[in-house]
Amino acid sequence: MIKVKQLKLRIFAQFVIIIAPITLVLIYQALSDLRRTTAVESVVVRHGLSRATKDGFESFMTYAADAVDMGSLGQRAYEALRQSVASAAALRRKDPGAAAVAASLGALAGQISVAMPLERLLALQPQIRQTREAVRALEAGYDKASTAAISQAIDSARRQSKIVAAATLFTLLIAGWFIYSMITGVTEPLNAAVDLAQRIAAGEFALAADRLPKRDLGNLLASLRMMSEKLRLSQLEIEEDQRKLEQRVAERTSEVEARTRELMRSVAELQALNEVSQAVSSSLELETVLATVIARAVRLADADSGTLYQFDEADGVFDPRANFGVSDAMIETLRGSRIGLGDGPVGMCAVNRVPVQVSDVELSHRVSVLWTHDGIRAVVAVPLLRDEHATGALVIRRKVAGEFAPSIVKLLQTLASQSVMAIENARLFKESQAKSEQLAEASKLKSQFLANMSHELRTPLNAIIGLTEMLHEDARDLKHPEELEPLERVLRAAHHLLELINDILDLSKIEAGRMDMHVETFAIAPLVDDVISTIAPAAAKNGNQIILHCPQDIGEMHADQTRIRQALLNLVSNANKFTEHGIVTIDVARLMGKGSEEITMAVRDTGIGMSPEQMGRLFQEFVQADPSTTRKYGGTGLGLAISRRFCQMMGGEIAVESQLGKGSTFTIRLPARIEAVQPAPLLRRVRPERRAMQPVKGSLILVIDDDQTVCEVMARYLEREGFVVRIATGGREGLQLARELHPAAITLDINMPDLDGWTVLAALKGDPQLADIPVVLVTIEDNRSRGYSLGATEYMTKPIDRERLISLLQDISSPIARKVLLVDDDEIMRESVRRVLEQERWQVEGASNGRFALQHLAESCPDVIVLDLMMPEMDGFEFLVEMRQRPEWRDIPVLVLTAKDLSVEDQKRLNGYVEQVMRKSASELSELLRELGRMLPRSIERGKHAKVKEILA
Repeated sequence: MIKVKQLKLRIFAQFVIIIAPITLVLIYQALSDLRRTTAVESVVVRHGLSRATKDGFESFMTYAADAVDMGSLGQRAYEALRQSVASAAALRRKDPGAAAVAASLGALAGQISVAMPLERLLALQPQIRQTREAVRALEAGYDKASTAAISQAIDSARRQSKIVAAATLFTLLIAGWFIYSMITGVTEPLNAAVDLAQRIAAGEFALAADRLPKRDLGNLLASLRMMSEKLRLSQLEIEEDQRKLEQRVAERTSEVEARTRELMRSVAELQALNEVSQAVSSSLELETVLATVIARAVRLADADSGTLYQFDEADGVFDPRANFGVSDAMIETLRGSRIGLGDGPVGMCAVNRVPVQVSDVELSHRVSVLWTHDGIRAVVAVPLLRDEHATGALVIRRKVAGEFAPSIVKLLQTLASQSVMAIENARLFKESQAKSEQLAEASKLKSQFLANMSHELRTPLNAIIGLTEMLHEDARDLKHPEELEPLERVLRAAHHLLELINDILDLSKIEAGRMDMHVETFAIAPLVDDVISTIAPAAAKNGNQIILHCPQDIGEMHADQTRIRQALLNLVSNANKFTEHGIVTIDVARLMGKGSEEITMAVRDTGIGMSPEQMGRLFQEFVQADPSTTRKYGGTGLGLAISRRFCQMMGGEIAVESQLGKGSTFTIRLPARIEAVQPAPLLRRVRPERRAMQPVKGSLILVIDDDQTVCEVMARYLEREGFVVRIATGGREGLQLARELHPAAITLDINMPDLDGWTVLAALKGDPQLADIPVVLVTIEDNRSRGYSLGATEYMTKPIDRERLISLLQDISSPIARKVLLVDDDEIMRESVRRVLEQERWQVEGASNGRFALQHLAESCPDVIVLDLMMPEMDGFEFLVEMRQRPEWRDIPVLVLTAKDLSVEDQKRLNGYVEQVMRKSASELSELLRELGRMLPRSIERGKHAKVKEILA
């Protein structure tokens, strides 16, 4: 141990002797480099400052020369001088020898200023030259000093590099000699020791002393002998450990084999449970799932057969639902046996809610002797429990006597739970099917209710509006001003209720996916102008200013114009409603979106605004942002929801930003071009342009509508304008009157019980004698594009706009006689229309259905037929078909006045048969008059009541 320490100390000393010289040389080299670098850096910095001083002064001289042309010193010359002075000041701080030049520059700068006159600058010319020479001399001196310092540093570095190289070489030589001597002194005794160790490892314990070095011979020999003894003892310990290890490996192998068998059994059980779980979760066929359960249970229990029972609570017996390994004869026997609660193992396990085992059937009285014929010796019954209530039993049988292992019983309980899940899933599935059928029936009833509400609610409401307008008109004519205001309130309330019903129907159609989009290309600017014109009176009432920002060259878009107008009008109306004496701004723009153009319509107001909580429920149906405002501002909470649905149907959205008390901004974003499935194309027949003429009184208009009130209102409106009105309260009556009267125009309702408007329209257009009679559809559904696609001359919606009705009929009236056949089963509607038309000197005939209308046509052909579609006996559709089949009636214009919502199929039926489709409404009677007035003159020019050119409302 002492020798080793001495060896370590000697090696360390020699290492220090070798390393020390070269370390000192390197330290000296580093210090020398540092001194040279510092000296050179100082000289280079002073040289740079002198160069900057010189360059600045030279720039000053250059810019100063421009003063001759300018007449005074410029700003750039002054700035260059200041820069030169600053560089000289910095140089003076580094080197006091530059103080004279710095002072001279400072003095010169003190005498020069911006815009200095040329005379003063020339006076300083001697001083400037002197300073220039001093600056150049200073820079040249620093240039020489810098060059000399760099050269000296390079020479010094070369000399020191040679010294370092020589010292390094000397050190390497000494290190080589030291390494060689050290290796030689260590390897010789080490080789001898290795030789001895190899002999001991080979089992040679007799040591040859003459082969070892003389020094340390005794110590080495003793160490080797000790090592030999330790090796012998270690060998004995290894042999003992090896014996114990072999014994433990055998024990572990046996244990692993047992665990492997148990694991394989568990894997098989898990696979079976997984198959059963998959069957339960993936199939609702109860018989299939239960068959899978009983099959897996029999195989896992290593049994011979099994049965799965379900308890029938109604009969109080257990019904075998699935069997495995059971003969057909035994299955029939099981089905005939009536096992109740407490009977045998099945009934006992259900009563006690625990598994019941019979280890030997031959020794037990609880099992039927029938099983002994199949050789069954052992039975186990496991209850099917749901909420601690037995719903059945899982029974396993085998032909070997003895109890089933606890692990098997536990597995069977798990499978029993899976069976309960399967039975429960089947029960829930049946319940869900029943509920689905109930929901489908409820949805059907809802659709029927909405369809009935479309006609049964809006029809009497239209009658109220029409009769109220008649009373209002009478009160105005009779000079009873005290009656006007109450009647106006009734009208406002009725229109509000009608809007609510229309909103509910629109929302229902959207939810049911029955809202059709009618895509067309239209100009954007006129649509926005129309919305502003509509809201202008309400804005003036609230003291609001409407500001529009819409470029006139914004162009067109391809979308559903009606839905966009409805959505924009709703936003503008809301902005005006919640703003008083403020500003409503409409910004319309065309932007580039994600790969396509977008149209944005932003409506910004300065009204009451909304909080974040209010905006969260903004687009919910029947919910307003702030319920407390309902009493003050009114509303149903449907407008925004419907507008948003419209935008989403067209691939757009409505966004909102608001701050309570500061106003709100609603923004519609829509694609500039919407690709959508469009309804049947418009099949318009080109009609000759009529010559300019005055509306002619006395033309006959046929009104086909089953709503008596609508007929009365329309008749009154038309008669006051000089039309002659005939009313048909059904499609059949309307067709008959059209053939008899050959009217100048026809107004046609869609929804009529006997013969709906579509049938009447088909009959009118199919009759050569009636085909050219202009037909104006008057219906509750506002769908002009559909009406035009069906061949209508004009389209009006109920409530009827009196002015439009009169204008239309005047436009198509005959100079000789204006005969109208009203075909409508609604007596009130017929009377309303009759009064309107007769006041306009129309000859009005009425028919309560299509059959009576046909009879009227056979007697006299009217100039126009006003036809309702939904009428008893013969509806408007059938009336049109019958009417158009007669050549003499084919040219009679037919105006459909209906409350029915037109479907795509309805459009096809009306296509080419009607002149116009109008929504049935008493307030639309003036619109009906305009439509009839437009239809009649064109039939005169044809000489046989030809149909008018279609005019888009």
